[in-house]
Amino acid sequence: MKTVYTLASSELQETLNRVAVQMSDRKEEVVELLSDEQPSKSRLVELTYVQCAWWEGCYYCQDESQQWHQVKCFI
Repeated sequence: MKTVYTLASSELQETLNRVAVQMSDRKEEVVELLSDEQPSKSRLVELTYVQCAWWEGCYYCQDESQQWHQVKCFI
């Protein structure tokens, strides 16, 4: 499935895998955040991604292939 989000680098993929184990899933938070400003992207996150994490000012979400994608940044 094609997404509108940027695939994280391989180094960042490893970091996010470690972070996701230590922190709670932020997927609901991302869906809610996007629901007001970008409803279609909110729905895409809800349907496409398994989990989300916050890392260094950005939300990243992981798909079923265990690949992390940058979804929203506040930098």
